[in-house]
Amino acid sequence: MQVMLMQELWSTRCVVSLDGYLPSGAKRMYRLSNSFPYLMARLGIRMGDLFAQVIKQEGLSLQMYRVLAALAEEGRPLKLSELAALTSTDLSTLSRIVAGMHKRGILLRQRPENDQRSLQVTLTPEGRVLADRFMPVAAHYEDVVTSSLSPAEALSLKSTLKQLYDNLDQLETEIERGEIDALIATAGKKFPVSPRPSGEPKPGAKKRRE
Repeated sequence: MQVMLMQELWSTRCVVSLDGYLPSGAKRMYRLSNSFPYLMARLGIRMGDLFAQVIKQEGLSLQMYRVLAALAEEGRPLKLSELAALTSTDLSTLSRIVAGMHKRGILLRQRPENDQRSLQVTLTPEGRVLADRFMPVAAHYEDVVTSSLSPAEALSLKSTLKQLYDNLDQLETEIERGEIDALIATAGKKFPVSPRPSGEPKPGAKKRRE
C-alpha cells in the first residue's frame, strides 16, 4: 500500500515523501501560500492591524508607536540613523514621522553641543506616558500569539527569525554579483510550476455557456 501511494505521489509531481523529506534529486515546488515571506508578512500585517485599532485612539500609527517604543527601550537620545535601524524605517519617512511627533509634543529633537551636525531624538514626558501605556498591550499581543508555544519554543522562534534576517545579507551579495539575474534566467527549471489539474480553466478564462 505504501509503495502504491509513493507511486501516486510521484505521478502527480508531488515531491514530499511520506516521512516529510524531499527525495534525493527532487525539485522543490514553490508555493506562495507556504513561503516564509508570505507567512511572516501575513502574521505581521494581521497583528499590526489589530494593534493599530487600539493605538489609533491616541492618534498613533504603527510607525509612530515603534518610534516611541524604541526610544523607551533604549532609554537615551537616539540619532535618526539609529532610530531608523531599530524601527526598520527609511530615513526620509522617519524624518517626516519624527517631525510630526515633535510638533505634537511627544518627541524632542535636539542637536548635541559636541556634534551640531547630528540630530538626536528623545521622548518628552508626554511621549513616555504613551509608551508606558501601550508597550504592555504589545507584550500581551505577543503572549497571545505565542500562547501555543512553550517559553523555550518562543525564545527559539525569535532566535530563528533573527538568524533568518541575518541570512538576507547573502541575498544582498548575490544581487550585487548578478547571481539572482542568472537564477531568473533558469527559474523555470529550478522551481517548476505545478501543473494545473485536468479540466481546470485557465485564470481569467470565461466559462462556456451551456
